[in-house]
Amino acid sequence: MEAAAIVVGILLLVVAAFQVALAFGAPWGDHAYGGRAETANGRLSTRYRMMSAAAIPILLLAAWIVLARAGLFAGAGDWVNVAVWVVFGYLVLNTVANVASTSKVERYGLGFVSAIAALGTLIVALS
Repeated sequence: MEAAAIVVGILLLVVAAFQVALAFGAPWGDHAYGGRAETANGRLSTRYRMMSAAAIPILLLAAWIVLARAGLFAGAGDWVNVAVWVVFGYLVLNTVANVASTSKVERYGLGFVSAIAALGTLIVALS
C-alpha cells in the first residue's frame, strides 16, 4: 500500500508541476483542458491560467490525502478514509476527460498518468 501511495503522490506532483507551468505561461495549453482551451502561441488565456493555478492546491491536497491514508503522515484523522474515495472518484473522472481529449498528449500521456494514479488510489483506499 505504501508503494502505491508513493507512486500516486509522485504522479500527482508531476501533474501539479504541469499545472504550475501552464499557470506561468508555458506553451503547452493545447495539451490541457481537452485540447479546447483558448490559447495564444500555445499559452493559455488568463482564464485558463487561473484555472490551472486553482488546480495546484487541489492536486497537492489529493496527494497528501493518499499518502496520509497509507499512514505516511501521522495524525491525519479518520476523515482521510472517506477523502481517499473522493480522490479516487476525481481521478476516474479526470481519466475519462483526458481520454476524451482532442490532444494526443493529453489523451495518451496524461490519460495514462491519471489512470495509474486512480488505480494506485484504489489500492490505497481498499487497504
